[in-house]
Amino acid sequence: MPLYLTIITIIAVVAILVWMKVSKNKFNILGVAFIIGLSIFSLFFWQSRQSSTSLRVVGYSSKLFESDLVKWNITLQKSVGVNDLNRGYQLMSSDIEAFKTYLLEQGMAADNIGVHPVNIYQRYDKDGNLTGHNLNQRVFVLSQDLDKIEDLALDPDFFAKRNMVLQNSNLEYLYTKLPELKQELLAAATEDALARAQEISGSAQTKLGKMREARAGVFQITEPYSTDVSDYGIYNTETRQKSISVTLTAYFNLR
Repeated sequence: MPLYLTIITIIAVVAILVWMKVSKNKFNILGVAFIIGLSIFSLFFWQSRQSSTSLRVVGYSSKLFESDLVKWNITLQKSVGVNDLNRGYQLMSSDIEAFKTYLLEQGMAADNIGVHPVNIYQRYDKDGNLTGHNLNQRVFVLSQDLDKIEDLALDPDFFAKRNMVLQNSNLEYLYTKLPELKQELLAAATEDALARAQEISGSAQTKLGKMREARAGVFQITEPYSTDVSDYGIYNTETRQKSISVTLTAYFNLR
């Protein structure tokens, strides 16, 4: 039994014996309340004393790693006149099909190609008169062949030959084994916290007890060697190479 529970138990037993000695009614409600209150006071007293015999340290771990999945987001655009909306749909559909065929020829899996619905935006002149329509449609490609996707994304020939307008094109770099990586980082941060605690307690010539509490911070996934941090965590998808870091606040008993 922990020492503080032993102390509280002894105090409660002594209080009950004293009350039974001086009270005619051994089951007096006020007596029970007194004993409970005294026990609670003893617990808080013990906790206040414990604060001076504990050690708080912050462990840290970080690691560089490389993304193993890339998502290529492309938004195609067609601009047509006021009365050419139907033609705009046809042109957009033709461009999308041609692009999907091109991706399949480059070795992309059909299941990893996604197409979103068309969005239409009206164009107006300075006087508020409708002058035409802009049709936007987004396509995305997922692949673990990062080099291949980068080559395709940086090569404008396919789009230029078909007079296709890219309203947007960007790459998102992801990592599929993030849960395992986070576990590895937490274990390393815990070891770092323990090493720091041992160094501090050794220098202070005190004995280090067991870890009684640990609180992990949020993970910061940034570009390599970045100093950016956020209270809610960061997940940078802009760079292929990444850095992940985490802190762990640990509380140790001192004996």
